[in-house]
Amino acid sequence: MWKSNKILGLLAIFMFITVLAACGNSNSDSNAESNGIDLGEENIALGTDDYVSNTVNTYTAKLLLEEIGYNVQVNQTDVGVQYTGLSDGATDVIVGAWLPYTHGNYWDEYEDDLEKIATVTEEVELGLAVPAYMEDIDSIEDLRDNKNNIGEQLEWDITGISPGAGQMNLMENEVIPGYDLNDWTLLESSGAAMAASLSDAIDKEEPIVVTLWTPHWTFNEFDLKILDDPENAFGDPDDVFSVSRTGFEEDSPAAHQLISQFHITKEDTQEMMLSVQEGMDPEDAAQQFLDENPDLKEEWLEGFN
Repeated sequence: MWKSNKILGLLAIFMFITVLAACGNSNSDSNAESNGIDLGEENIALGTDDYVSNTVNTYTAKLLLEEIGYNVQVNQTDVGVQYTGLSDGATDVIVGAWLPYTHGNYWDEYEDDLEKIATVTEEVELGLAVPAYMEDIDSIEDLRDNKNNIGEQLEWDITGISPGAGQMNLMENEVIPGYDLNDWTLLESSGAAMAASLSDAIDKEEPIVVTLWTPHWTFNEFDLKILDDPENAFGDPDDVFSVSRTGFEEDSPAAHQLISQFHITKEDTQEMMLSVQEGMDPEDAAQQFLDENPDLKEEWLEGFN
């Protein structure tokens, strides 16, 4: 009898644990169905390039998606691979599409396989920038005219970023021919290497011309100016969009809805960028930003809390 009661007791405990687990799963499923929207496919691949402005925003989106139950992988590649990944389905969504100009050639090539979701950041600017102490250099025309022998001072070099970047394409196809900067050489490097060269030049109060954009942490750190572009060779300011592969909304509707609610200012992005520059991991910088801005986090998660 005692053995029989012991077995019944163990079975009762087992059933109780099973019920608790089922309730836990039910609660998890309930949390995953926000406003009646199922998660759908729970594995999400977010794409980004290696520019910190896009990277920190991508990790912010990752943390938000994980908050509502998704499993998120970040694929960090160059810009071209980012778009081919969207086109072939290896990547589901990006939050750093600079359109209509900077990434325009990629959009034109792959737009049949892509869908715009929403505007992430308004009016991001591209241009050539110099330290403010270069008082006599205010316009790209000053480079063309070799004002104050600026060409010789810089050995006719403009410090650029990675060769696949949209800004580099604009430099080569629009800015250099548009301003007849044929005596100048556009140096290929990376976003990090460009910023390091800029920082080093400023430490020594030396002249330098770099390809730069907003948002960028250097505007928080240094006194810089973007050169006037009277020919509008860089075009009007872009907006940053979230863009997905076709079918993403149907496959992961809650993720699509959350991404459609993700909007961030240049100033907030630059805050995270500066944290990364000071040594913080991009995902940690994103987490710190979310922790310090609960109202904004709540706004992004509206309908999912």
